[in-house]
Amino acid sequence: MINLNAGRVSALFLSALLGAGCGGEEAVEEPQNADGSTTFKVRLENVARFNQLKSGVYNTRVGGTAPGPLAPGEAYEFSFTAGRGQKLSFASMLGQSNDWIFATPPGGIELYENGYPISKDVTSSISLWDVGTEADEEPGVGAHTGPNQASSIDGPGAPDSDPSVRRVMPLTRLANGTSFNVPPVASMIKVSVHSDVLSRRFTVRIENVANDSSTLQTSRGARPVRISPGVWALATSGEPLFTEGKADRGLGLEAIAESGAVTQLASELTSGTGAATPLSPGVFVVHRAAGPMYRLGEADRGMGLERIAEEGNPATLAQALSEFLPVGTKSGTFTAPDGDYGTMPLTPGLAYSFEVKAFPGDRLSLVTMYGMSNDWFFGTAPEGIALFDAAGMPLTGDATAMIHLYDLGSELSEEPGVGANIAPQQPAPNTGAADTDNKVREVSSSVYGTPVPRHLKLTISR
Repeated sequence: MINLNAGRVSALFLSALLGAGCGGEEAVEEPQNADGSTTFKVRLENVARFNQLKSGVYNTRVGGTAPGPLAPGEAYEFSFTAGRGQKLSFASMLGQSNDWIFATPPGGIELYENGYPISKDVTSSISLWDVGTEADEEPGVGAHTGPNQASSIDGPGAPDSDPSVRRVMPLTRLANGTSFNVPPVASMIKVSVHSDVLSRRFTVRIENVANDSSTLQTSRGARPVRISPGVWALATSGEPLFTEGKADRGLGLEAIAESGAVTQLASELTSGTGAATPLSPGVFVVHRAAGPMYRLGEADRGMGLERIAEEGNPATLAQALSEFLPVGTKSGTFTAPDGDYGTMPLTPGLAYSFEVKAFPGDRLSLVTMYGMSNDWFFGTAPEGIALFDAAGMPLTGDATAMIHLYDLGSELSEEPGVGANIAPQQPAPNTGAADTDNKVREVSSSVYGTPVPRHLKLTISR
């Protein structure tokens, strides 16, 4: 493992590492520029593959000690923090069905109204959905519905002739051609959201409000209503659990819809959960002396790095560097993703590219904002990345390991993606409280556990 903070990585060792990253081929000297310099191509990609900011499971009733379904009068509760623009999705099985779920709309429920977190009954936003994986039988009566499938003598239910996820209508047609009067959703389930404005913490309560002797009437009399454990997700966009009119994705929703089993979908959600933060336009420097933009353990120099770390604006730092860097040191900006985009933040799937000219002994440093933060930025160690080995050979390859996540120390850090004063949430620039520690430092894994390579990839080529 390379520790650039120590500043003792030999160029030869780096050369070997980068060579290994390129398939182990030996470097071949190629013609340089007429002035003896080498032109390097630098590519910074946002490789985040996070589909939702948060996710989780609810499976134990309030006051209970073990996972299980809800009977009338019982409730699940779960809590999370969330920011403006983030929506809640969840799904639980109606236990008496073949493959019906209580769920939010595909895109989720808005948690803020007019800029304030909601505290209200949201049952009207909940629907009963047919996941389309198994043919529909009379709830609580059919041989392959939840209460009876374990004793079915002919195995699992038949495939649904319509595999699309769709809303269950009040009068729904079953696979045998008969119709069934589905109870109103609000007669079976109540969902409420309560919030704390200051902490941005939300608590969701899912209650079984059915009456087992009257709510679910069938050809064989009343049947009990049970609500299964479920999964939830918090996302800023997209449809985390399903898409109306499309087939189930095969990621585990079927297991919830048919048996109330949450493990598979919960695992799938976990693998795609995290902050898909944009990366801001940034600044690069080709230099020799260490620390052209910052040093660890020292306060920000007031040259404009704060504007990048808090707002993603590289202009002030770029101007300062062009005026005050030593002769022979070169700097510039990267602002527009590859393609016809213009100046904009780097969202997942896009890349910034730029070229630098360097001579043996030169190093490369760069900075770009972690967009969902107060004042965090991705950057090289203060020493920068060596562009040549000890023999003057250019170094190329995957240099992602040379990038770190730093806290500038200018603004008190809040939860990424959620805090009221992080870049996407704050009402105006520079509105957060001052940090109690004004020193530039690396963000520890105990503060933020997502490794840098899950966010970005840095490649240097010729």
